[in-house]
Parts: sequence; structure tokens; C-alpha cells
Amino acid sequence: MKKYTILLLLAIFSGFLSRAQIGLTFDDTLICRGTTITMGATFTGQVNGLNTDDYFTDEVIDIGFPFVFYGQTYNKCVISGNNFISFDTTLATAYSSYQYTTALNSTNGQLNKVAMLGFQDLDLSQGGTLKYQTFGTPGSRRFIVEYCQVPKYGFSCNQYKVTNQIILYEGSNIIEFHTADMPGTPTCPSTNSAANGGNSIQGLRDVTGATTNQLFTPNRAPADLWGTIGSTNSSRRYTPIATAPFYVIDSIPFNPWQIIENANSALLKWYDANGTFLGQGPTMTVTPVNPPSPATGTYYVVEYVGQAGCDLTQTYTFLDTIHVRYDDKKAYVSQAICAGETYNFYGQVLYKSGVYDTTFSTTGLSCDSTIILTLTVNPRPNVTLNENSSVKICQGDTYIFRAVKQTGATYQWIKDGGAIPGATRDTLPATTPGNYRVRITTNKGCVDTSKSVELKVKPNPTVKISYVSRNNFCAEDTVTLKATATGDNLEYVWTPDEYVRRTSLGIYSIAEAAVPQTGYVKVTVYNGDICSASDSVLIKVHPCCEIGMPSAFTPNGDGKNDYFNPILQVGQKVVTLQVYHRNGQLIYDNENPTKGWDGKDKNGNYYTSDVFMYILKYNCSDNKIYEKKGDITIVR
Repeated sequence: MKKYTILLLLAIFSGFLSRAQIGLTFDDTLICRGTTITMGATFTGQVNGLNTDDYFTDEVIDIGFPFVFYGQTYNKCVISGNNFISFDTTLATAYSSYQYTTALNSTNGQLNKVAMLGFQDLDLSQGGTLKYQTFGTPGSRRFIVEYCQVPKYGFSCNQYKVTNQIILYEGSNIIEFHTADMPGTPTCPSTNSAANGGNSIQGLRDVTGATTNQLFTPNRAPADLWGTIGSTNSSRRYTPIATAPFYVIDSIPFNPWQIIENANSALLKWYDANGTFLGQGPTMTVTPVNPPSPATGTYYVVEYVGQAGCDLTQTYTFLDTIHVRYDDKKAYVSQAICAGETYNFYGQVLYKSGVYDTTFSTTGLSCDSTIILTLTVNPRPNVTLNENSSVKICQGDTYIFRAVKQTGATYQWIKDGGAIPGATRDTLPATTPGNYRVRITTNKGCVDTSKSVELKVKPNPTVKISYVSRNNFCAEDTVTLKATATGDNLEYVWTPDEYVRRTSLGIYSIAEAAVPQTGYVKVTVYNGDICSASDSVLIKVHPCCEIGMPSAFTPNGDGKNDYFNPILQVGQKVVTLQVYHRNGQLIYDNENPTKGWDGKDKNGNYYTSDVFMYILKYNCSDNKIYEKKGDITIVR
């Protein structure tokens, strides 16, 4: 049974707190709330009747649990009056040799399977007690053998008394030796006989067939004569390992287990979980009501204050706890579902957030129990895609699908029913046709999948520009271009726009371009799906700067050939035009650059037939200034 030290009660307890155990009628019980129970407590210390010198116990002693010693499992043992225990139960009632070498060589192998607290010649007939006890709950029990104030052998040595203890641990198979008092007695025959192999020996020894394993505490081996030196309040722990020497020895704090012996049951006091004193005696009847529902149980503490162990002058305080659990339950549970799901709560089909309860009978004691459910309905993710049922892209383009971004959500994109590996973001770039969806999982585990959106990949048209007219042009000449294209419902866009004059053809596959300088003319073709293709052509032009000049004109006011002016080409522009009389007089200086010279002098009178000189300055498409000189004849 489990030992507890209740901090709540320490203020009311006095004396020396140590390790011990009180035997309880039960330490854990299941009841219906409000049931009356009677708790009982006794003392589990056992006193062995061995009071003769050099013998094993008459009875075979039940350890209380399986214990593994050098790889073999034992459930029982016998105890020798000479300070060791043996797992060879055939030695019960047998004489126990007091000399180590003799015990080793005895025909019945007295030291073949032993744990020696301090093998030596002790004399129980002269006093002292031998105790053994099993404590604890299954899985963590301890078997304890204690030699209490046992005299060393010999009339002059009976005054020297040995007190020590061995503890065997369930599960871990650890062995502990706690030596409270090993008097150093160099004059006692029982401790100074090196010839007999020495005495006061602490360690383990196992003989199985032809194999002997033995291990001794340092400075406590047969040749060390530990009993002549002695020690007090020292402890050693033997921890089993898988390989030789099969145990590891450690020094540990001195902490023996105190056995309560022959105690008065009136010394037992009872307290509830609040530390309230309930009464004293071997039994206590209570109706557990504290703490109230929905607590799953309560506990009671039984206390012993008095003598224990070997030192009857010392006062100890020991506590044990009785746990009372209620078979009825008022359990609070929480459950979460996603919107659109249902939760079956003991026959109730629930789909809304809220608090629900149900009552039922337990299978153990048929106590009424209640389960209170807090149901949370979490929303499903928003799986809206901002697309129509289908979308189109042109071949070579990429379409970006976008899901609604949600904190903590995870995404999986699906194409034609199959998950796309690695497509786990809230956006998806897509280039191939198919039906696309996204499955979103919220941080609450709710899942939903979007509608399907079909991605259509449309073909691009083709286009090629070719010349219709010559391909050697002067600047600003008109060039006729033709675009040859494939595709449906085509529309043509020519650039640069300022160069191009569209023809009367409805689809504008032919265009006329006046190109002022060498450069590209481009056409882009769009089909009915707004997919496009482009082509461009480099048109090389050169400035055509020769200018045409008439040799005569007839300024008579008849509206025909009345002015002298250059014959300009595309890209040419008059800068100045000057006309001189044969005598060198300037008679016209660009006064009417739009129409030219009208054949009159500065007074407005027409000149008669004659020949005149001119100087023309003009620029061309290359923006350079050119000059031309010549004669002009007026004809009357």
C-alpha cells in the first residue's frame, strides 16, 4: 500500500517522521456517493520467534513478490541467526555455521544463494530480535529483514550488539544494506579470525552448478575483518546489471525502514482531507461527503505517533492514506466538430454549439453519473475561388488561382481529381488545361473543397508581314504592307500608329505606312480568345533631297502657272527663296513662302518677259539645310 506524507497535516503532528507502514483494511476503495464505510488499521510488523544460537528460521518466509537474484526468480527465503538471508529454502530449521570457511564448505552449501548483511557469529539466545516484513502496493513492494540489537557471540562480547537491515525491492530487484551499528571488536573471537576466512562480511554469493558469482562491499570482504573495525549509519546499494559482476555497488544515504512492533491501537488517529480530527482507534466509520460533486473522490489519513524500529527511546510519526473514489461521476468533457457534422452524445444527435448533459448508471456499483458536454461547432474554411466556372489563358501564359488566405490554414490544390504534389500555398500558378479545385484545412481540423474551375488553354494565332510595294524608299514615302495570319476572328493592330493609315479592308490585313525614318513597323494579331501574335519589319528609308524647280512661269493672273515655287517632295520644306534681277537687285525675299514669287516688283508691277536668278534654301527629311541656285524665265 502506498505511503503518503500529507503536508496539510504536518502542523498538527509531532515527533520524528521516518519511513514505516501501517496496515489498512483498504487503501483504495470505490463507493457510491453518500455510502457509509468503516475503515480499519492494524500494524503489519512481524516478530520472528528465532531465539536460539546458530540456526535458520523454522518457517520458510514468503517474500511477497517475485525477486530476481543472479538471474533466478525467488518468492521465498530463510533467515540465519548469523546475519544473512538465503534463497535456499531447504535450509529451514537447519544448523547455521558461524564460521565463513566452514559455511562455504558445508555439505548443504549454506552460502550458495545468500545476501549477507554482515556474516558473523551472532547470538540471538542472549537477546535482540529478528524482524521481517513486506510493505507497499503491488509493483513497488519492499521485503525487509532487520536484526535489532543482536549481541555478538561470546561472554565478553555479548555487550556488543549489531543492528542492521536488508531491503529487497520489487521490480528493480535492487538490494540495500543499512548498517545502523556494527561495533568494532578486535578482541572478540567472532570477528578477528582471519584463519577461518574472516567474519563480518557484507556481499552477495550465488553458486549455480559449476558457476560461482560473488561480490563484496569494498573493505567488507572476507579478508578485511570488517567486524574488528566496525561502522555506524552506513548504507550500500547493489543495483543489478546485465554483465559480470552483475551488480553495481553504490554508497547511499543511511535511511532504514522502521517497523512498528506491538503498538497500542489506541495510538491510531484519523483525519479527513481537510485535516479535521475524526477520532482514534483501530476503526473509523465515515460517510464520505467532502469534497462534494463533481470531485471524483476524497481521502482519509491515519496517523501513528510512538515507538518503532530498534530504538525504543525514539518517538516516530507515521502516516498512511485511504483513498475513497466515487463510482458515480460528474465528468466534464469537451468536443469540437465542424459545421455540417453531427455528434452523437448518448443518443442525442447534436449539431449546434452548446452545453449538454446526460445521466446514466455506472457498471460497477450502479451509481447515477452525469456527463456534461461542451460542444463547439467550428466553421468550415472559406473555399471561394474568385473565378467563374471556367477561365482561359493563351498558350505559353500562366494563370494564377487564388484561394482566400486564412490564418493557420493548410492548402492542397487538386487537378482533375488528383492532388498536385507540393501545391500547398494559397495560390497556384497553372499552365496546363484541366479542372482545378483547392482543399483547405483550418487549424481546427475542418476541411472543405472549392468548386471546380476549368482552365482552358487557347492557341495563339500566327502572323507574318510582307511588302506589297517596292522596298527602297525615301523618307515619308508611303509603304504598303501586308500581314498574312492564321486564326479565327482576327483583329490587326499596326504600330506606330502615327505611321500607319489603315486601308478600307475590314480586317486591316493591309496597311499603308508613311515612314519618316528607318524603323520598325509592327502588327499584332488578336483572335476571338484575345490570344495574340506579333511580327515586325524593319523599313529602311533614306532622305530624298533633290528638289524640282520650274524653268519658267506665266504670271498673268489667269490662275495657271502664276507663281514661281519649288516642286517639293515628301519631307522637303522651304527655308528661304530669293529672286535677283540680272543687275543683282534683290526683288523677292521669301515674302509669300506658301505661294512663292508672283512675278511682280516691290511696287506691285509685273515684270516683262525676262530671265531672273534665284537662290533656294530648303531642308530635307534628314533635317539638313540644302541650297539650290538657278534661272527662272517670265513668259508673256
